[in-house]
Amino acid sequence: CFAPKDPFCLVDPGTTAMVTSARRPRVALGVAAFIFVSQRLVDFRTFAHGAGSLSSRKFRISQNRASRYAAQPGVMEVPKMEEAPVYMTVVDVMSGELDVSSLPEEMGVYAVYNEDNNLQYIGLSRQIQKSVEAHAKAIGIQEVGSLISAVRCAEMPGQSKELLKETWEKWIKSHMDSGGEIPMGNLPENAPGADPRWRNRGPPAKPPLNLGGIGGITSPSEALDAVTKAVKEHPVLLFMKGSPAMPQCGFSARSVGLLREIGMPFESVDVLDDRNNPGVRDAVKEFGNWPTIPQLYVKGELLGGADIIREMYETGQLKTVMNDAISGKSSERSSGVQASNEGAEFTPRGQISLINDPSRPTATALCKALSENFRLVDLRVQDDSAAHEGDAGAMEMGLTSESHFSVEIVAPDFEGMMPVQRQKKVYDVLSDVMPRIHALSLVTRTPA
Repeated sequence: CFAPKDPFCLVDPGTTAMVTSARRPRVALGVAAFIFVSQRLVDFRTFAHGAGSLSSRKFRISQNRASRYAAQPGVMEVPKMEEAPVYMTVVDVMSGELDVSSLPEEMGVYAVYNEDNNLQYIGLSRQIQKSVEAHAKAIGIQEVGSLISAVRCAEMPGQSKELLKETWEKWIKSHMDSGGEIPMGNLPENAPGADPRWRNRGPPAKPPLNLGGIGGITSPSEALDAVTKAVKEHPVLLFMKGSPAMPQCGFSARSVGLLREIGMPFESVDVLDDRNNPGVRDAVKEFGNWPTIPQLYVKGELLGGADIIREMYETGQLKTVMNDAISGKSSERSSGVQASNEGAEFTPRGQISLINDPSRPTATALCKALSENFRLVDLRVQDDSAAHEGDAGAMEMGLTSESHFSVEIVAPDFEGMMPVQRQKKVYDVLSDVMPRIHALSLVTRTPA
């Protein structure tokens, strides 16, 4: 802790900024919190019990980082909290959702007030509007209108993370110096009165489904039936390795993170759980005609794997499709009929990296299949196997090398296709190669 003699120290878990108390409180308070000493050093401390009330506490900000930013060219001064503009929010009377469209989309620091003008949370964000929207999703329709009534925002485009942290600290100090208490959203998780929803990106993770039920799964056909039934019953279903609370592979972890980021509920199935879901790992690959895990199904249709989930998240499509699935609306996604490319001529404009090396048979076969079946404009193939040496899944397949690849393809053959159709086309071309690959990160694009 930067103030080792001070027994009370509060930290916002979403940042590495720290606020320390200058007075010993008078009411018993036991708080356990994570104290981030720097971005590279994490120091866990248990806070002592004391006595006191939060009402008379004065706070001082750790002065380890001097206010040096204003002297640097192109760097703004720390904006004062009382000078930052206030934006009012509105609740849609039809949907009950919070309308945050008036809030700035820039990076900066923000303070959220409830309908009684009491400060609830001070945060920093790369996109203020999206962060407040995430808070609204985590809080829920029942309370969001009363808890997020107004937002004070200081836009700080292009500024450093350090300056944002210093601004966050000074806003906390300003609020405390004016007689305010610690905002509920900034209290450590175990502190009395803390509201951890402010630091959550979505609802708590649900436990994975048990597709076997009481009778269990005893054959491949029963496993396929169980997958079919689950996909029909659940609007949003992710087949993954591990659970949302503890993913067992990087692709599954990334997919769960993006789904939770948009704040929408979803069900999951752990394909590695041989006790509750025996045979499901192979059954879902057969069901979706998709060779990799994870697989995301929305309203009974395969949306795609980890790369498509990321692509749709970045374009905003993922949230739209998820919202439609949860609300029961029909999605207006195109069926993705391939556009005709007959007679078109394309000249390669990018980098085409074809591997032809007898010592790398899998990479060579992969490149050969792609070059023979697509009019390549750009192709990048990267062997990531060294970073996954000793991977249990690869070893289970008997792979000691050439097990993990990243592939990016740009080709006119993908014109008019949905992302899932583009990737299925690639997987069909690589059908003879995929049994030799444990993990494939695939990006497919059309020429600009």
